[in-house]
Amino acid sequence: MTSPRGRSAEAAEIQRWLMDVPHVADGGAGFMRALAGRLVAAGLPVWRISYALQTMHPEVLWRTIRWEQDDAVTLVDQPYARLLDPFYTQSPVARLREGAGVVRVRLVDGPLPYSICEELRARGGTDYCAYGLQFASGPVTYIAYATRSEAGFDEEDLAVFAAIVPFLARRIELESAYYATRALLDVYLGRNAARRVLAGEFQRGRGELIDAAIWYSDMRGFTALSERCTPTQLIETLDATFDAVASAIAVHGGEVLKFIGDAVLAIFPVGEDPGDACRRALAAADEAFAALARLNHARAPEDALAIGVALHRGQVMYGNIGARERLDFTVISSAVNEATRLEALCKQLATPLALSEVFVTTAGLTGLEDLGAHALKGVRAPLRVFTRRSPGRGESG
Repeated sequence: MTSPRGRSAEAAEIQRWLMDVPHVADGGAGFMRALAGRLVAAGLPVWRISYALQTMHPEVLWRTIRWEQDDAVTLVDQPYARLLDPFYTQSPVARLREGAGVVRVRLVDGPLPYSICEELRARGGTDYCAYGLQFASGPVTYIAYATRSEAGFDEEDLAVFAAIVPFLARRIELESAYYATRALLDVYLGRNAARRVLAGEFQRGRGELIDAAIWYSDMRGFTALSERCTPTQLIETLDATFDAVASAIAVHGGEVLKFIGDAVLAIFPVGEDPGDACRRALAAADEAFAALARLNHARAPEDALAIGVALHRGQVMYGNIGARERLDFTVISSAVNEATRLEALCKQLATPLALSEVFVTTAGLTGLEDLGAHALKGVRAPLRVFTRRSPGRGESG
């Protein structure tokens, strides 16, 4: 058995390590592996460890990170609805967040106070302890340990766990801040733009000229819908539409840059094969139309969701634009302007999908309906427009 003096020295080493270990931007998995390695190396009989990162994500309350003895790490994003789940409300974590400093349960035969303890016992666990971690900013999170050691955790083990609690609180608060910052930037800027900003590309006026397939879509009947709906209903409708559109764009490798009222601006950056970006953009449009059609099965005909989509290709300036106190990471160029004007033709031409000639040529598309050349407001040369052949034309227009 390690001497109390030895365990005290080990606790001090772990405390110093917690202050110095480099941050790894992987959502918490790297820190968990490193922490588990330190505890195991110190002779602590941990079989399972879990902790939670606080976040400011609109859909995610916190992220649970779990490690088990085979070095497997799992990340589970917990939705806000978890707060109403009995598994949470009657859990050690709920008690810790309510102010209990420590929860210790020996996983012996007979009734146990928490579902998680019964699950761990069924998997061979013998002891469980969890500690509340008070952040300096106010919230409380936790760290929990379980063991399969026949004797459970001894007093020296528990003394080490207790000694590192304040250091873990500071470290996990820091990890939470990193995670929350990245999550917020991902949500509000998009993942690629967020990555660029975090890498230091945030100076005003700085940008990169890139080649891209350009998406611009607009919701149909929005003005009439806004007159029939309450503001809450209107927001719910917009969210459902944007979810269908943005999800389709993301699945096919695009990046939503901006929601403009009821419109969406996105790009599919061109790589080695320019046609691939355009074909992915078209696949995203097909998927968005299909998603809206599914949503419309549960809606009244007069409230059916529909969009017009324009797909174009061209060079765009991708970077920070705006005032000193308010920047926007977006794209601008004549090609973006042409895409917005192209989408306006969807109503005029009674089609949900307007494809520019350069987009069609790049994608290598055939069998389309040629809608002719059209003058666009603010654009010098007319643009030739294509769409799907009937009967698909009227599906979402």
